[in-house]
Amino acid sequence: MDKPETVVFDLGKVLVDFDYDIAIRRFAEQSDVSLEAIRQLVATSPLQNEFEKGRISTEEFFEAVNHGAGFRGSLEDFVEIFEDIFSPMELMIGFHGELIRKGIPTCVFSNTNEIATRHIRERFPFFKRFDQFVLSHEHGAMKPEAALYEVVEEQTGRAGGELLYIDDLPENVETGRVRGWQVIQQKNEQFTITQAKHLLGW
Repeated sequence: MDKPETVVFDLGKVLVDFDYDIAIRRFAEQSDVSLEAIRQLVATSPLQNEFEKGRISTEEFFEAVNHGAGFRGSLEDFVEIFEDIFSPMELMIGFHGELIRKGIPTCVFSNTNEIATRHIRERFPFFKRFDQFVLSHEHGAMKPEAALYEVVEEQTGRAGGELLYIDDLPENVETGRVRGWQVIQQKNEQFTITQAKHLLGW
């Protein structure tokens, strides 16, 4: 197979680690319902998908959580809690820097929301160095829906094996594989980097 021309990165658990439980515990301290009820509301309910598809705004997401959990903080408190869950994955960020130095285009391809996107853009300098961004909340669809993969191909001008795609979730990787993309399921940072360099012919 030919060398890929563009490298496509998932964001969460690939470039930045995150832990929703950090936010959930802090929500619980200012809410009227149990920790588990908040976990279901924020992390596993359809509400989160609606937010990450951009179908509801930050304010609407806040109001829904406020209504469901009796959250006693302000919108500003809510945003601060919700965004403060990320930490950098330094090996992968370093690998992204190597790609830039070699002139290989890169794309962020992520299921995410406007709170997380704004926070990561402000706090993590590497984010602004990507060439393209395909973010679920800006396109009304989420991985592994094929429509979002089509946006990546349109924005990068690449398709099939010209794309190398890195994601931690098997269902997301599989959809890329079906489209003919070269894919790596991230299990740990060093594994990903070793596999990627092999496919890139380094």
